[in-house]
Amino acid sequence: MASLTVRGVWERRGFAGTLLGILLWPASIGYSVVAQLRNGFFTRGWIKSVRLPRPVISIGNLTVGGTGKTPTCLWLAGELRRQGLKVAILSRGYRRTETQPVILQPCKLSGDLAQNEDELAQAGDEPLMMARLYDQTVGVGADRVRSALELLRRDDKIDAFILDDGFQHRHVKRDVDLVLLGSDCSGVVLPAGPFREPRRNLQRGDFWLVTGAEAQWRHYLPPERSSAVFTGTLQPLDLITYDARRWKHYPLTVLHHSKILTIAGIANPDNFYQSIHEWEGQIVHTLEFPDHHVYSAKDWQEISRMARLVDLIVTTEKDILKLIGFPFARDKLLALRVGMEVAGGDRLVSALAARIRQAHCQES
Repeated sequence: MASLTVRGVWERRGFAGTLLGILLWPASIGYSVVAQLRNGFFTRGWIKSVRLPRPVISIGNLTVGGTGKTPTCLWLAGELRRQGLKVAILSRGYRRTETQPVILQPCKLSGDLAQNEDELAQAGDEPLMMARLYDQTVGVGADRVRSALELLRRDDKIDAFILDDGFQHRHVKRDVDLVLLGSDCSGVVLPAGPFREPRRNLQRGDFWLVTGAEAQWRHYLPPERSSAVFTGTLQPLDLITYDARRWKHYPLTVLHHSKILTIAGIANPDNFYQSIHEWEGQIVHTLEFPDHHVYSAKDWQEISRMARLVDLIVTTEKDILKLIGFPFARDKLLALRVGMEVAGGDRLVSALAARIRQAHCQES
């Protein structure tokens, strides 16, 4: 089933989407049972979790994509850095070819596009984006423990780890679970819906960041812990392009009244489109690809053909790293950079920084 068809089933679009969603209910019940058994084994210690040598903050969610995990990781890493803490991000690195842990250190990344292709294959698009565009140190690998130990071998000054997409990755013990809650709060478990585990499991969280459907989520969050609930919104920052071995930044006003072809290979591009519309960009053509899509020469040919009719090609931060290897007219290919904005975020950051420092005191 193609990615867009899956989304159509989850959103019950039309008769076919509704029917297929109903037919998938038995599979969802089975998936839910397996997920709960697995969680029970971890909770009772029948499956062991590993304690890393540094405190761990997990950022995760209940659903498949679309809640803003990566922007939240970047926001938190930046805020903790301002608190004087040195953090590194642990990421799985989807669709990468390398099986061994890969360590991305911004100061050691090459400006050579040929090496960029190798780094994409070895690390995956999101980890490379975090390192290249946001100067974050990232350990990449399915085995987060090995990645963390390799990071510490290279830099023992790291104060804490941020576990990207870590809510279901219970093999690593965490000191804090920050759970993101997005626009879908239906609770329908895979494959009939986008939930990776039942909605009630949000109770495992220590803090919650609501990035969509806030009014609906309030019904499922514990009222006695309202001080641990925060709201976040993705905000556009600027536009970037790659030229002469460096990143160039442009203001969002460049979008104003421009005819735009959008290219999106992310889980949910709705916020991406909305941001362009808010800055009065005119989206005249749209190309959507599956999340973590690897662009081919055939894709480039289609993009180039459609680009003749527009002023700008606007894509996402994740996608531009995979598209800059193809020839485009100078400054025509741009990426919209976004950042997470958290209401009352200083309270959340202070609480997390205190947990990190408390964990260090307990170790010493």
